[in-house]
Amino acid sequence: MGEVLSIVREAGFDIVKAYFSAVNDVSFVEADAPVLSYKDLIKATAKRPTRINVLRALAYPVVKLMPSLRQLIVVVAEKSREPELKTIERWG
Repeated sequence: MGEVLSIVREAGFDIVKAYFSAVNDVSFVEADAPVLSYKDLIKATAKRPTRINVLRALAYPVVKLMPSLRQLIVVVAEKSREPELKTIERWG
């Protein structure tokens, strides 16, 4: 995450908040209802025990414990300064 934050700072932004997001891959095969929590995930896996659903249910606790395995880094920032204009002489 440090590399991402340094890039954002170098671009002229002040970082307000930065965090790892929750896993965003919650598209379960043939899920009847939206999967919004681990409890929903287990219910969907019990109803439709496909290989993908079972693997996602097994991986979810590990991903929650290790934020670096998550899929998205969220950065909220404010523009602190405008880019500086440089004068370039084209015809000299």
